[in-house]
Amino acid sequence: MEWAVTILLILPAIALFLARSTWLIDYLVWVTALNRGIRRVVDWSQSAFSPLSPISLTPLMISGLVFLLVVQDYGGFPAYFRKICLIFGAALAVAFTVGLVRNQLAAVYALAEYVAPLAIMGRAAAMNGNERILDRWIRTIGWAAVVVSAYGWYQFYTIPPWDAFWVRAVGFEGYLGQLRPTEMTVFSTMNERGTLAGFLAFAVIPMIVSRRWRNVGGWISVLFILSTILLTFVRSALITVGLAAVLFPLLNRGKNTLRVVMMLSLIALFGTFALQRLPSSEKIGKRVSSIGSITKDGSFQGRMEIMDYGIGAVLSNPIGSGLGSTGLAGRVNTGQVEAGATIGDNGYFAVLFQFGWIGSALFFYGFYLLWKQTRTFERHGIRTESMMMFKALFATGAVALFAGDWLSGAGAIVFFIFAGFSAHPGLAIESWRRRRESLRESLRMVDAGGVSARERV
Repeated sequence: MEWAVTILLILPAIALFLARSTWLIDYLVWVTALNRGIRRVVDWSQSAFSPLSPISLTPLMISGLVFLLVVQDYGGFPAYFRKICLIFGAALAVAFTVGLVRNQLAAVYALAEYVAPLAIMGRAAAMNGNERILDRWIRTIGWAAVVVSAYGWYQFYTIPPWDAFWVRAVGFEGYLGQLRPTEMTVFSTMNERGTLAGFLAFAVIPMIVSRRWRNVGGWISVLFILSTILLTFVRSALITVGLAAVLFPLLNRGKNTLRVVMMLSLIALFGTFALQRLPSSEKIGKRVSSIGSITKDGSFQGRMEIMDYGIGAVLSNPIGSGLGSTGLAGRVNTGQVEAGATIGDNGYFAVLFQFGWIGSALFFYGFYLLWKQTRTFERHGIRTESMMMFKALFATGAVALFAGDWLSGAGAIVFFIFAGFSAHPGLAIESWRRRRESLRESLRMVDAGGVSARERV
């Protein structure tokens, strides 16, 4: 049954790959959003939990097809983007070599987790700045977030038997609350509440800052997604949304400042009103209000302990532990949550712990080159809304890495789509070149007419 469902999910992706269709990314979004929910239904129907079900690997398999398309397009990328790809590739090669020796199969799994979002970035760059495709991809993510949110509310009020079966199988009772309606933390179709919150946060940010990226539901969809984030009890997701919404105008010459401020105020008012009517309003309200005194919170203290452990682990291991030593990949060989896996709660240490000093330097240098290239375009007068969104997500993501390794999560799809369009905005570059040539032609005509330099100025 598992393999039959896996094949059914992969076949449409293969057809889209063979057609070199841009809809492969849309399909990847839906499979990423729903595959764990499908997997739980299959496990429940067979009354057997499969910890390494192939259904869970379908997003990585489809991302592999995306990667093959990027390889085919690689020669057509500009030199600076090929350099960025090579820097990331070198970082992964260093970490994978160490991981293959130390972690065996887990290194292969972790490599796929990191290659997947980078492949999405490459595919986005291959679109040559066609923002109609960008808009469709982002709206697809928005629709997936709405569907996932709708199921989240259904899960909150009913506790479907397949979800309850999974919670018991993985030992998450207590951690996710009690298996009773309105008393369980929502994780919807994702593998965990943090993954769900991260996906919803990154999906809703573009919808807040620009009308073009909202689906038919408009602000109703935005509020619906935000309400589901509340049900996950993940405060860092709310901080991520608020920070990105504030940074978007701050980093982009004040664009949409008044609109963003007004919308955030309305969201806050609506959230306060809706929160009072939720069955678990007291618990949710207490969780959200603790943001104001977060340094005294147990979760925050735990992250500080992780940081203390991480500093020692990184300093004592300059070559790193290789890919597959943290997070879910780290459990492939052992089936246990070990100390190395815990570091995944801090994204920076997750990278440093796996990549080592040299690999981490290369990895973060790749992100620096992405930021630098976007700023270079701006200095030449090449500006698009996708670049502005990338800058806000970049700064927000840098902060969010302290709370978790989102780089290999579902939310990374949004970030790397914007990264690809910002690093290679082909149509915007062509438009800038045409404007520049038009200006030069105008100046030549003025010179031919004998107008003085002072008059030209």
